Amino acid sequence: MAILAFLVFYATKAALLFLSRHEALGKLRARTRIVDSLLGLLILGSGIWLVAQYPGAAPRWLWVELVLTLVLLPLAIAAMRRQYKPGVACMLLGLLYLYGVADAGSLTLRRPTRSTAAVPLGRPETTPTPDAAPPVDTLADDEPGLSEAEADALRAATASAAIASPPAEPEDDGESVLADGKALFTKNCAVCHGANGRLGLNGAHDLSKSNLNTTGRVYMVMQGLGKMPAFKDKLTTAQIQQIVAYSLTLK
Repeated sequence: MAILAFLVFYATKAALLFLSRHEALGKLRARTRIVDSLLGLLILGSGIWLVAQYPGAAPRWLWVELVLTLVLLPLAIAAMRRQYKPGVACMLLGLLYLYGVADAGSLTLRRPTRSTAAVPLGRPETTPTPDAAPPVDTLADDEPGLSEAEADALRAATASAAIASPPAEPEDDGESVLADGKALFTKNCAVCHGANGRLGLNGAHDLSKSNLNTTGRVYMVMQGLGKMPAFKDKLTTAQIQQIVAYSLTLK
């Protein structure tokens, strides 16, 4: 949102510059000088935070976005201050590309077709999937949004999740489990899934609509899937079970 706000302000100023409305441009720049600075700091800070909080190694597009932010923002401000039209036009195109990268999570500006929030891992259902059932009751034939590799992973989960990671409940019961699970989820998962499980960043599935039960979710957190890293070597079994317990409340 910060990138979009900065882009809107910059585009408005660029339009005034190209129309030679210098008096109106000067007034707008004077009124938004502090806002521009705050937005620039917010964009830079959020980029650094995303890189620092990203689970596993941050993808290339995120590093490119951070570098572009460091380069484009000061150049854009300098070009506008000097009212250099060719420079402002180039910076406007650069800022548009930066926004596209941030929005799509891709240097090619194309969202992944295999996994978006609109194509959840599981179908919405009115009652929870019983823990005694296989980890997921839909495979590639029912979910065209899944790639072949993901379908194979889900079949492996169906066959071996109970062996690889039994769906035993954490030893601690009650609110403490959910509180610990929420804290772990916020730190390790919310950057892509969002606080409500519906963000869908980097191809993350909509947890509020997934029909994966406890067994399946424990398996997926441990083994990873697609861009989602495996947490089996980063978190303890108890911590993974706490995350899963909390994720089941995101409906």
